[in-house]
Amino acid sequence: MEAAKTNSNPVETKLHFLDYWRIIRIRKTVILAVFLLVVLTTTAVTFILPESWSSTVRIAVEKDVSDINPIGFAQNNSAYDPFFIQTEFEKIRSRKVLYKVIENLKLNERWGERYNNNIPLKTPETFDILQGKIDVRQTRNTSLIEIRVYSDAKEKENPAQEAAEIANKIASVYRDTRLELKQEMSRKGIKVLKEELQQNDEKVKAAEVDVDQLRKEYKISDVQPEGAYAYSTLEPQRKASPN
Repeated sequence: MEAAKTNSNPVETKLHFLDYWRIIRIRKTVILAVFLLVVLTTTAVTFILPESWSSTVRIAVEKDVSDINPIGFAQNNSAYDPFFIQTEFEKIRSRKVLYKVIENLKLNERWGERYNNNIPLKTPETFDILQGKIDVRQTRNTSLIEIRVYSDAKEKENPAQEAAEIANKIASVYRDTRLELKQEMSRKGIKVLKEELQQNDEKVKAAEVDVDQLRKEYKISDVQPEGAYAYSTLEPQRKASPN
C-alpha cells in the first residue's frame, strides 16, 4: 500500500480563514459591544480610584564580611545565596526598621489627623498602614533593592514630598540598623580577643614563675658567659605603655 500523503492543501487553509472572517462579520455587533464595555469600565474605574503618588529609592546591599580573617582561612564573600535579597526585603519591612521611621517622622500624629479624626494613631496601627504603602523589590538583572512608597494624601499636603520623605527615611534607618549590627559584632569580637589576650598573659606569667623556681632549684646561673659584660638572659615581661 502506498503511504498516505500528508501535504496540506492551501485551498482548505484559505477556506478556514474565510470561515473565521465570516463568523467575525456575523458577530461584529457582539464583539464591538464587549470591546466598548471593557474600555468604558476601565475608564470609569480609573476616574473613581483616588489619586496616588509614589517615590522610589534604590540602595545597594552587600553581604557583611568580617574585618578579621581567621588564620589559614580566606574570606569568601562571592558565594551565591538565593535567600539573601529576600531576607533583606523582610528586614526593611520589619518592625525594627519601620517603628523607628514612624517615631522619627511622627507618623502617628500626622496620619491620625488624616485617618482618625485628629486622634493620634497607635504605633501598630500606623505600622499596618505603612506596610500597605511600601513595595520592596529587586531591580531587574541587578543586586539593587528598590524601596517604593505610595502616598494618598491630598495635594495641599504635598503627597509627592511625603512619599519621598518616607522612602528616604526607610533607607537611612535600614542603613543605620545594619551599621549598628556590624559594630555590635565587632565589639563582641574585640571582647573575645581581649579575653584570650588576658588568658595568654596569665599563662606567660605562670610560666615565668615556673622558670624562676627551676632556676633557683637547680642553681642555674642566669648570665651570659660570653662577652666582656655579663647580663641576664631572662627579661621580665613588660607591657607596652599606651602613648
